[in-house]
Amino acid sequence: MTSLAVAVASDARGPCSLYLVTDSRITWATAAERWDAGLKTFASPTTADIFGFCGDAYFVPIVLSQALELLYRGTLNLEHASAEERHLAVIGLLKAAVAQVRTVNIASLTFFHGARDGEFMDSRFRLWRSQYDVRSKVWTDEELSLAFGASYIAHADGSGKTEVESQIMEVSKTAAGGTSRAAMHAFCQALHSGADPLSGGPPQLVGLWRKGPARRFGFCWHGKAYVAGMEVPNTADHGKVDWFNHLFERCDGRTGSKLKKAQSHSQSLKFVR
Repeated sequence: MTSLAVAVASDARGPCSLYLVTDSRITWATAAERWDAGLKTFASPTTADIFGFCGDAYFVPIVLSQALELLYRGTLNLEHASAEERHLAVIGLLKAAVAQVRTVNIASLTFFHGARDGEFMDSRFRLWRSQYDVRSKVWTDEELSLAFGASYIAHADGSGKTEVESQIMEVSKTAAGGTSRAAMHAFCQALHSGADPLSGGPPQLVGLWRKGPARRFGFCWHGKAYVAGMEVPNTADHGKVDWFNHLFERCDGRTGSKLKKAQSHSQSLKFVR
């Protein structure tokens, strides 16, 4: 299964970003049979769309990779489509692909799609959750409400949901409560705790800002650098993505150190006594 969370960030001017974060663990028959570098988050290279899932860990990554390849190549051009039109296009591809499956070895799945209409101060962030029940072979698709004015984890899902929500309650007691750094730190604390044996590996993070297409971020975790759940070798160009650590501080992907000009979050995340 998975730990998955969707975080909303707002500043004094209104909503400014939407993030989707997951763990990287894929399991087979038991938690002991696992792989901690599985791809669970996706960022569109041309549009303001981010995706993540929990449930079936084999089918969704393949189909989403195929869909994003269509976008990247321009074969499917959605650059001028609305967020709802883009959602319908992608979920249509998923449904069509599922309909072609001829095996009992597919599990139920939950698919999240974060999107943005407009740019800058006209930005409107949206979120959909689509689910496929393998027993009934029925799809459900709903747009989830997002409250703006504060920064928080809007939705959590997967086998690690309970632990993520527990850590959210704990982090709300710090001076950083109600901020995006608190929301992201809560997720990292839940993952680090190991409370859910079906969640593990490094966090992987994608997001939408007020401008431009979706973004893939690097994550510094336990002294190593990861992108999309995969460890990045030292010979790689770490400057190609922005990096965060478990405190949601901007950091150097090569060293893991907080960037000199980045805001420090360590003090505000200490518990209020």
